[in-house]
Amino acid sequence: MKKILVLVFSVFLLAACDTRLSNADLAEEVQLLMIEKFAGTGIKIDSLILTRESNDSNIYKGILETTEPNGNFTYTVNVTYDGEYFTWEVTE
Repeated sequence: MKKILVLVFSVFLLAACDTRLSNADLAEEVQLLMIEKFAGTGIKIDSLILTRESNDSNIYKGILETTEPNGNFTYTVNVTYDGEYFTWEVTE
């Protein structure tokens, strides 16, 4: 019984140690920085959706939809996130 309790506690502890943001939470953090960067340019961010390449990857791919003075646009976004820090890049 004691071994089972130790095993269950160990699994719980390992699961609790993963502090990586969810895809939605990471997208929200990236979007906040984008809003700061694009402030005053007339660019409004309508949505940002991110997907992690794989469970072992630090790379996320995303779709950014914006409303700009010249119309609506869709961009590809690349995000690298190591569980603590992230960088982002908008590509056309």
